[in-house]
Amino acid sequence: MNHNHNNSPNKDLLRILAQCADECDHCFDMCLENDRTDDLVRALRACRDCARVCRVTASFVASNSAFARQMVELCAEICKQCADTCENNTDKEQECKACAKICRECEEACRNFKGVGA
Repeated sequence: MNHNHNNSPNKDLLRILAQCADECDHCFDMCLENDRTDDLVRALRACRDCARVCRVTASFVASNSAFARQMVELCAEICKQCADTCENNTDKEQECKACAKICRECEEACRNFKGVGA
């Protein structure tokens, strides 16, 4: 998927949100193919939630919404939870390692967000 936001003042955040959503979707798909332990089910749910919130957050940031700051804060928390969960499954799923890494990067970018128009 092409996520081009070259004209946005928040292009780096928008890029990492899109990458995180895509990686979470990929991890979700790969985890579905294996036997699902309780830990893997938690990772599946975390990835699904993280992908969703990253996409919604990107839309709030891209549109300069007055609620962008709150969405970015929520997104940071969900990215952290997803990374924590996926890190616990790296021995079962290689995709979880990549997902945890991008979620950590996205969490950091969200925490560094200064607000729309900043």
